[in-house]
Amino acid sequence: MSAESHSAAPLFALQGISKQFPGVRALDDVSFDIRAGETHMLLGENGAGKSTLMKILCGAYRPDAGAFLVSGEPVSVITPADARRLGIAVIFQEFTLVPYLDIAHNVFLGREFPGRIPGLIDRGRLYRETRRVLDTIGFDIDPRLPVHRLGVAQQQMVEIAKALSQDARILVMDEPTAALSERETERLFAMIARLKARGVAIVYISHRLAEVFALGDRITVLRDGRKVASVLAAQTTPDELVRLMVGRSIDTTYGRHFCDSPGDLALEVKGSAPTAAFPTSA
Repeated sequence: MSAESHSAAPLFALQGISKQFPGVRALDDVSFDIRAGETHMLLGENGAGKSTLMKILCGAYRPDAGAFLVSGEPVSVITPADARRLGIAVIFQEFTLVPYLDIAHNVFLGREFPGRIPGLIDRGRLYRETRRVLDTIGFDIDPRLPVHRLGVAQQQMVEIAKALSQDARILVMDEPTAALSERETERLFAMIARLKARGVAIVYISHRLAEVFALGDRITVLRDGRKVASVLAAQTTPDELVRLMVGRSIDTTYGRHFCDSPGDLALEVKGSAPTAAFPTSA
């Protein structure tokens, strides 16, 4: 059974997406769908089109061609606000937190709860709601802590909490373990499992094949701006994914025999010693 024949109906689908920049065709007729409660891995070499596709998904870029569907119905995604209304959130490698605000004010930045007096914030409700969101991802931390005192893994959890506070149904994660330790990575994986159990769809961009098979339900591979395959993780292998990403078997990258019949000696250096990079004056 191929990934496309999976029985669950797509929560969100991009169909025939194309995007061109001056001199570069970043995406060429790419289709990609996301289903509730799954982790959909997105693979490809640098420049394959992964980031461009995700920026189109979140409304940061407008495609030159293509369509967006929610539960089979066409929708318009022109701006990031459109994507947020549809429940799409992206956690980029560069965080969008305000370092000297506390966790709660970062989670609800721009959406604070008004107090009884106009112009003031209901801080009690702000901290209660932040605590509720943090509990859903198993993040036991004081929401009053300023973000600049947190480590990278903790800041990433704040980004995720911010996305979920906006009722995100689709969470895109771009190389989320790049700066995490092994223990922090395990915690992130446990949090992803909790989100999947709640029906949140995860789109996960990674170059690490161990993560792909540890987390992935489906895998889509891009190469040179085109979709080359979408497969079930249980029905593929690391070698096959590498072949799909680079367009050839990995053992054909370098020839087994450099030179069968070497010629005469062309250059030989013996007893060489380093010299000063610049001549010294007398």
